[in-house]
Amino acid sequence: MRRVSSLTWSEVLGYHRTRKGIGRRSLLVDRGESGYRNRFLPDGRILYMGEGKRGDQEPVGGNLRLLLAHREGTPLRVFLRERPGVWRDLGCYRVEGWRYALLEEEGRWVYWFTLAPGGCGEAP
Repeated sequence: MRRVSSLTWSEVLGYHRTRKGIGRRSLLVDRGESGYRNRFLPDGRILYMGEGKRGDQEPVGGNLRLLLAHREGTPLRVFLRERPGVWRDLGCYRVEGWRYALLEEEGRWVYWFTLAPGGCGEAP
């Protein structure tokens, strides 16, 4: 996929292949519009909240996919939602680390994945 300044949802979906945030080879991030609390760190890394908005998150589905990506060193392409219908390809990130922590304000356990830029060159 070529890197461009903005992409439509159709273009992102063509690559990502699911409406869920965690796909087989890519991730969707936003700045809180989805209800997930992704944090964009000053050094370019992203603190990515795991899959599941209610109850304790489990090591299944997308969370398992990210745990395996960490273990295997598999990079994932990241798409940022700029505004409705407009996305930006941030390039490839690798799962640098993760932690399972109590989200005190909601009283539940969630995964936090640290995503670091790099890992797959310019094009998948």
